[in-house]
Amino acid sequence: MSTIHRGRYQLRVEDLNPSGHMDNLCILRAVDEVRHVLLGMRGPGGVVVVPGMLDAAGPGVTQLVASHQVDYLRELHYHPSEQLAVEMWVCRVGSSSFDLAAEVRQDLEAPVAARVRSTTVLIDVAAGAPWRMSDRVRADITAYLGPELTFRAG
Repeated sequence: MSTIHRGRYQLRVEDLNPSGHMDNLCILRAVDEVRHVLLGMRGPGGVVVVPGMLDAAGPGVTQLVASHQVDYLRELHYHPSEQLAVEMWVCRVGSSSFDLAAEVRQDLEAPVAARVRSTTVLIDVAAGAPWRMSDRVRADITAYLGPELTFRAG
């Protein structure tokens, strides 16, 4: 496999659901936070706030999440001294979109608790339409290319 991005997510008491384990939304929140660190973020005026994989796209390109697919495999529990472990990589590259795969664990040594695939579309802000990736951006994205996730049949 190519490069895997490893991130951490600090659990909060508000992430608990009435059953006492981490709410399903917490999984997406953790994946989203790690995604922002991997891809990078720009602030007002296109200034890079968090440097990342999409910096070469420039300030006229933004990213939108088009879909998520999630398999919840086991409960996650709140431990104030622990952070969730998230591993993320690219599992598909199109002309203006790509899919990120993520596996979420209670900690680095724990079994996978959730698998997530998120489709991200690159948007030309001025045109309000999908942006066709440049060769440079495609190369930066494919550096993280790895296997597709397997989901349970539903």
